[in-house]
Amino acid sequence: MTRVAPAGSRLLQITDTHLFADPSAQLAGVNVEQRFEATLAAMTPWARTASGLLHTGDLVHDGSVAGYQRLRQRLETLALPGRVTPGNHDDRARLQSVFAGGRVTAERLLHLGNWCIVMLDSLVSGEVAGHLPARELTALADALAATDAAHVLLALHHQPLAVGTAWLDAIGLDNADALMARIAAEPRIRAVVFGHVHHAVDREVAGCRYLATPASAAQFLAGADQFTIDRSAPGFRWLDLLPDGAINTAVEIVAHD
Repeated sequence: MTRVAPAGSRLLQITDTHLFADPSAQLAGVNVEQRFEATLAAMTPWARTASGLLHTGDLVHDGSVAGYQRLRQRLETLALPGRVTPGNHDDRARLQSVFAGGRVTAERLLHLGNWCIVMLDSLVSGEVAGHLPARELTALADALAATDAAHVLLALHHQPLAVGTAWLDAIGLDNADALMARIAAEPRIRAVVFGHVHHAVDREVAGCRYLATPASAAQFLAGADQFTIDRSAPGFRWLDLLPDGAINTAVEIVAHD
């Protein structure tokens, strides 16, 4: 795939950076800061032909303000309007405070061409699994009612469907049926992007794509019954959101030391 500008709007997704206040800290045997910087460097040429950026959760691992501040500063170098949403390792209040303004924010909506991206918050403080409370489902309904966009993409941290990795499927979105019902009732929703699973997913259910991306931190072994680290490289996803509602997308694997 070349980095030629698409016919529609190009969106970049990064997820599960798991930064710490201490840039030298390691998680699952890898330096997450170094892997994030390698991922950011690989994304930079793609950003020149992109229109937007998403981070789908677990921005930091320790809930630190310093980690959020450093992440925001580095993401801003891509010079793209971006949105972030929390994962189970995030501190919602600190995330929202640090990402309250600028190019990359914790705002709910991002409009790109005739697409509307809606960010959903599945964080349950103190829990690993996710949940979409009534306020999030109402916010989604309100966003759908208010936008005249022809196509919609949803983004959240926790996976709303089984990915075939048993231990991860046990800690996904615990009220996925509620979200799936909303998706089934709204044909403009063309895709759902998420993190949490630390490996790539690309599935289609009833005309809607479900897409996950490798972490910029350590990967999890797809298909494993128990927690298992996959020593593969980090990655990010590009999505070309086309005017007719189609999506061209792939994961880019990042070379790193």
